[in-house]
Amino acid sequence: MTKINLEKIDYSEKYRQLAEKRWLNPLLLKELTGWSLSWQSKARMSSNKMRLPFKKIGKFVIYDRYEIDAFIEKHTVVGGE
Repeated sequence: MTKINLEKIDYSEKYRQLAEKRWLNPLLLKELTGWSLSWQSKARMSSNKMRLPFKKIGKFVIYDRYEIDAFIEKHTVVGGE
């Protein structure tokens, strides 16, 4: 019989560590925001109105967390207005 480890995961610490990172790859951005990899890919396209800011080094895509924070602020919709 396999023993299952049921120790509690401290998600607040995990997300705090993620939020402190300046540079994020697509998987880290997905973990932090919940944006799927396919949505990120579509949002990076130049034909998209809500163009997601990114950097590309060779074949690697990275995101600057500060630019992502600004992107979220710019595209926030406040209800009741």
